Amino acid sequence: MDSRLQNGLGFLAGAVVSMPANMFLLEPLMRIVGAPPAPPFEDTVAFNEYIANLEPVHFLSPLLAHWNGAFMGAAVAGLVAADKSPAIPLTVAGFVMMGGVSMAFMIPSSPLLFTAVDLAGYLPAGYLGWTLATQLRK
Repeated sequence: MDSRLQNGLGFLAGAVVSMPANMFLLEPLMRIVGAPPAPPFEDTVAFNEYIANLEPVHFLSPLLAHWNGAFMGAAVAGLVAADKSPAIPLTVAGFVMMGGVSMAFMIPSSPLLFTAVDLAGYLPAGYLGWTLATQLRK
């Protein structure tokens, strides 16, 4: 297979895997930490009030879920892509991070520290995913 096509498929596979990797982890983690049920996202007033009433422990679930999406997406991209450099996996992690940036603007009531830590973790998680892929390819 042409390396450019394989690299493109690696990016696409990583981007597709990252989305469910985030969501499949978020729901169980929220149950484990005992977060109250969230109101519909469309009701912005109720959702912002919900965010404001959460305790710090409730923010661990989204952090881990978001970073898991970047990690798994980068790992899959690193396994599928022909290029063994971190460029494609980190691009996938950056793609996932763009979703985090957009969520930061959509939920302005999120604590600033949570948003900063969340956004700072995407690329390191992607780097760890690429490292895992590199080890698995040997």
